[in-house]
Amino acid sequence: MGQTRRRISTHRKAKETINSFYDNNSHCLIIHYSCESFYDIKDGKTPRITSIAVRYLNTAQTKSFSIHKVAELKKTPLDEVSGSYDQLEKEMLKDFLIL
Repeated sequence: MGQTRRRISTHRKAKETINSFYDNNSHCLIIHYSCESFYDIKDGKTPRITSIAVRYLNTAQTKSFSIHKVAELKKTPLDEVSGSYDQLEKEMLKDFLIL
């Protein structure tokens, strides 16, 4: 029973922390990113970031950044995207940092 109480207490504290974000929601962004699979990397390189989503808590507006979005805007043919990942990822991250 002790473990259940600890889990409930931890859950309650986490909810309070998350709810407190709304007190200063104009200063709060929620950022989610996706990357390549950690399991499919065979050469030991860091997984490539493939997309980032940023949600402004106070307005509920979301901005998204992705390798494929950059490729689409640059009119990169789909069959050339995988060969251009380094440059497309760099441009996506640059756009994200300008945010």
